[in-house]
Amino acid sequence: MTEIIIRTRPFAAADRAAWDVMWAAYLAFYETSLPSETSEDTWARFLGPAPNHIGLIAESAGEVLGFAHALLHAGTWSPKPVCYLEDLYVNEAARGRGAGRALIEALADRGRAEGWLRLYWQTDAANTTARALYDKLGEAKNWVRYDLDL
Repeated sequence: MTEIIIRTRPFAAADRAAWDVMWAAYLAFYETSLPSETSEDTWARFLGPAPNHIGLIAESAGEVLGFAHALLHAGTWSPKPVCYLEDLYVNEAARGRGAGRALIEALADRGRAEGWLRLYWQTDAANTTARALYDKLGEAKNWVRYDLDL
């Protein structure tokens, strides 16, 4: 079996078309939609000067496999920053090839190098495909998330 080499890197303007397709698939998976202005703003923040917005692409042999959106923020329990992995998506045909792991590990490596306190994420309890990977990389906590939409 040939080893697949996966490279991760920050978003580039040339990734927009691939990101649009993956972003639409990601939103469809979560059975939601967003106004085009929101997606436009999201993309702009990852390419802009905001140092707390991290957008990564996973690719192999020139093929874009997936993306990660993360937000670096201050916390109250430590002076070290904390990173929230808000969105992680891997193209359906590329799942199981290591792209999701590569994206999470790229964020973790950056966090170790920059002295972050923690990297954290969440997913739907029924997302068993993603949880199979997440259970290998992190520890599920017994916290319940509440949302107050404003």
